[in-house]
Amino acid sequence: MKIKQQFQTFLDKHNKQELFLMGFYLSFLFIMGLASALDFMIENYDDAYIEIVFLIFTLISFIHYQHSKNLTMGIYAMVILTTLITYLFLISNNFSVSIFHTIVPLGYFLLFSLKRSLVYAFIHHSIVLALYLYAYYHNLLHLEKSTLVAIVLASLLIILFGVVYHIAVENSYRQLDKSNQQKELLLKEVHHRVKNNLNIISSILGLQLIGEANDKVKQLLQKNRLRIESIAMVHELLYKHNDFETINVYEYLSNLVEMVVELHDYNVKVTINREPIQIPFEDILKLGIITNELAINSIKYAFKQKEGAIDIVFIKESEGYCYHYSDSEKSSIDINKLENSNRLGFKLVMMMVEQMNATIDIHNGKGLSYTIRIPLESND
Repeated sequence: MKIKQQFQTFLDKHNKQELFLMGFYLSFLFIMGLASALDFMIENYDDAYIEIVFLIFTLISFIHYQHSKNLTMGIYAMVILTTLITYLFLISNNFSVSIFHTIVPLGYFLLFSLKRSLVYAFIHHSIVLALYLYAYYHNLLHLEKSTLVAIVLASLLIILFGVVYHIAVENSYRQLDKSNQQKELLLKEVHHRVKNNLNIISSILGLQLIGEANDKVKQLLQKNRLRIESIAMVHELLYKHNDFETINVYEYLSNLVEMVVELHDYNVKVTINREPIQIPFEDILKLGIITNELAINSIKYAFKQKEGAIDIVFIKESEGYCYHYSDSEKSSIDINKLENSNRLGFKLVMMMVEQMNATIDIHNGKGLSYTIRIPLESND
């Protein structure tokens, strides 16, 4: 499952050109390595040396591409290398090798636009024709007419296939892009409406707060209002960004804790690590509920002088994610009593931890701290 997730993540991060280029590089390296080994075994040293040279150049080009991430340079390097080796094979084998140079144009149609592919295919076949003419006039060409006709027909079929393939793929991508744009607009509208509806509920609770005299009821209304706001904030972030599956943890948590502190009018120093980690919508929603409850708990019980500090660290580990929350309260707290508490806030925290298949460790040192470890497959 983890390998499947990693492979899917790799596919999602790369466009079709990047995937094609990666496939070309790996395939070419494998074929050149295998061909050179076989040629050495049959003592065909001329071809073996050519293959080793191009294997080295291709490997250098591949490493450079991986380092620079320059797609254009990587494409042209791959095209030039594969094209040159077909010319060398054609010459070194007395013009008896014909299959390789007929296949080369197919790569053009996979990597370039239709117009550019046709231009490059024309240039390529012009060079091949010039080489055959040179061989013919110097009595180096030992192919029968039927073989030459087969080569021409194979080249034309490859070009025709490339044109049809290119048109079909481009049409599919246009339709897919149009469909994705429509879905993106619909999803944005859904998140916008959900956010607005949650804000309406929050506003109603705010109106009730104004007219409520009972302090306990006011605290309860404020807590529920913050819980709704923490969920609404997720939908707002999804509405503002194009990625509807993941949310930046730092951006969300910093906005959330800042909102909680401002509503209580406390002087609290909030520290959150800025590591740019994206996690799925379902997990960030649960993490927001946990953070909201812990921040409210710190403000209510830890910061008796209306000031203090909250420290949040969210990092990625080998087996998943680690979320660490701590406040500056130095008084002794009974951890067992806290874990067996019937308070709704703590029950919500434990419920979210359980839903994420996570583990929680509560520690009372310089201040109360919570360490939650979330496995990568929490939503599988």
